[in-house]
Amino acid sequence: MTAFSHLHVHTQYSILDGASNISNLMEKVKLLGMEAIAITDHGNMFGVKEFHSSATKKGIKPIIGCEMYVAKRSISDTTGKDDRSGDHLILLAKNLTGYKNLVKLVSTAWIKGFYYKPRIDKELLSKHNEGLIASSACLAGEIQDEILNGSLEGAEAALRTYKNLFGDDFYLEIQRHETHDPEADRMVFPKQQKVIEAFRKLSAKYNVKIIATNDVHFINADDAEAHDRLICINTAKDIDDPDRLRYTKQEYLKSEEEMRSLFSDIPEAV
Repeated sequence: MTAFSHLHVHTQYSILDGASNISNLMEKVKLLGMEAIAITDHGNMFGVKEFHSSATKKGIKPIIGCEMYVAKRSISDTTGKDDRSGDHLILLAKNLTGYKNLVKLVSTAWIKGFYYKPRIDKELLSKHNEGLIASSACLAGEIQDEILNGSLEGAEAALRTYKNLFGDDFYLEIQRHETHDPEADRMVFPKQQKVIEAFRKLSAKYNVKIIATNDVHFINADDAEAHDRLICINTAKDIDDPDRLRYTKQEYLKSEEEMRSLFSDIPEAV
């Protein structure tokens, strides 16, 4: 049985969103007996050097990646129409060429594509996709957004685009963050289940593999409250604001056993 590795992980370099100290993160990875882990901070590679050094010192394979924001229009579009879009997409470097392309994409996102967030577009992806593995990311991914908006045709069109760009190196990513905590976001899990149902059909139709992740934002389950405070700071909201952004509190570094239990009905995804 292939060992499980977390491939969607935010460190403290996902500014005011990730709460995972890299050194402590590696301690936990080692404690859990995992052999590898990815870094996929939001739109940046600020933590890559520290991540790589810390992982290799612990004998853990560092997988270099980023959760990119993909604009719906070309980032060179100068029509003046306001466009803050940025569908999430996970990119992982599988070799040196992929690493160089990832650096190019992230740099361009900040230098040319920045509008509220550092963004790329599909034209850039078509030029710099060699050596990269891509996955559909969280509920904020393009394919998931189409599914949740009731457009299976749109979801299929987006999937075909990414499959054309990355071939067998494109994966459909699934997550399950079920929570019964009244202070957490309990609307996420039903949406994730809806996406999983659609992804299983799309996987079979287009021969695209499914991978399970946990969208890690903090290390331990009991770090959830501290992370919740961080999100309040990020969004400038009071903690008792009923309309503020909340996470599910399930976004911690789960063990392989926890992940296999969560996806026992889709074991090949783990």
